[in-house]
Amino acid sequence: MIGDGAISGPDFLVIGAQRAGTTWIHLLLRQHEALWLPPVKELHYFDKPGVSRTVTDDKELRRVIMLALYAPSLWHFPYLLGKRNQDWYERLFRKARAKCLITGEITPAYATLDDEVWRRIHAMNSKIKLIFVMRDPVDRVWSSINNTAKKNRLNGELTIATALKRVHLSGPALRSDYPETIRRLESIFPADQLHFCFFDDLRARPAEFARGLLTFLGVDSGDIGKLLPAGPVNVVTANKPVPPEFEREMAKIYLPLVEQLCERFDGAPRNWRARYEKVTQRG
Repeated sequence: MIGDGAISGPDFLVIGAQRAGTTWIHLLLRQHEALWLPPVKELHYFDKPGVSRTVTDDKELRRVIMLALYAPSLWHFPYLLGKRNQDWYERLFRKARAKCLITGEITPAYATLDDEVWRRIHAMNSKIKLIFVMRDPVDRVWSSINNTAKKNRLNGELTIATALKRVHLSGPALRSDYPETIRRLESIFPADQLHFCFFDDLRARPAEFARGLLTFLGVDSGDIGKLLPAGPVNVVTANKPVPPEFEREMAKIYLPLVEQLCERFDGAPRNWRARYEKVTQRG
């Protein structure tokens, strides 16, 4: 089984994409009795090497005090107070692994890791399984920008101009370069350790999508209805359609990437391509 004590770190990672249903996936997988994921989604260990401790300010310190009073387990204390290094990371999973549970974590930002970090992850656990869920890049980046605005991190009012400026930053753009992420993963990990899937399928057929994840992880899906989250999770753009001007500009940028995806995937990427071709022609 993959929950073997001889392996370091988690047995699987869900690496993205951002705003592609990973919070829903976290809730789903935590419900399964054979799986264990940290109570905190997004550990950000591999993508933030310069962070030496989780608690870095008074706000985090207050969280520690509250957890001392109300935390349901002691897991939070080494997570918040320990020095962030390889031993710290591996220790977060040890108790669950000792119980022969299959362990994993979800950090969408890992989709942007470079080859060197992926080789490091492979050295930590050569049998690790990786789940990469993709979403229509235009919808994903619009959702991401709205989420940033919701958290008051946009440095100004959300307008078409500010949205376009934001998307041209390296972070948001890189998170939608799915072919590059796939290339990096496939250059290091064998095909049977990789699972590529699409947010479109999660939204349209959640039970089937969930079964695919659980089958890939090697566990029985059982009564899938008992595991599924009750409804949409972490939605920030309800009733906020993508503005036509923004959609057209983003479609021009992402159409070449989507065409690459269409060379190997049916379904969602081909629907994205048809949409992008339509809106760019209209412009």
